[in-house]
Amino acid sequence: MCDIKALFSSRYAGSVDYYAAMLHFGRVGICGYEHYNKKAKRLNRMDIVGTNGVQSLSVPLSKPNSSLTVSEIQLSEHGNWRHIHWGALFSAYGRTPFFEYFADDLKSVYENKEITTMFALNMAIHSAVIDFLALPIETVVVNEKSGYSRLECVDARDSIVDFTPSGCPYYQIWQERYGFQKGMSILDLLFNEGREAIFRLKV
Repeated sequence: MCDIKALFSSRYAGSVDYYAAMLHFGRVGICGYEHYNKKAKRLNRMDIVGTNGVQSLSVPLSKPNSSLTVSEIQLSEHGNWRHIHWGALFSAYGRTPFFEYFADDLKSVYENKEITTMFALNMAIHSAVIDFLALPIETVVVNEKSGYSRLECVDARDSIVDFTPSGCPYYQIWQERYGFQKGMSILDLLFNEGREAIFRLKV
């Protein structure tokens, strides 16, 4: 019997579908050995819905190249992105029902300058989301390809689009202006629905 049920790529505050897939499998691995691919935008980009509609937040990376694994990619402090991303989240979700309950935990992640890699940032946000929503998802970091190859599990790094939550569409604070927006970050669901999110994530 394998240690994990499915292997996922590291993502910056991954989408609702990403977490729906994780919930489906229960015990999952997040891949740290993949080599950086500049086309894989979700490593350092999330989509949210704000006052001006869908907005993409991208974390600047320090000299990323394909010879590095995703766990080695360093964060850049260029452009004061920590402050900008937090400000964008506050602007988009500050009036949502559950913002105040999760804001301090999330803000502390952004303010933590000891988080210096993209992978560490993604894992810190992931852990905070799992804890706050009390999701029955157990996560293992997989750093060696040989270790993964011995596991009889699903490679879900590129197939999470197949996992559509049955609870969608859910309430979004800006939906009267822009309609329901699919594929948003899990933070969109969290701030709008709180711990009811688990019922929206079931596939």
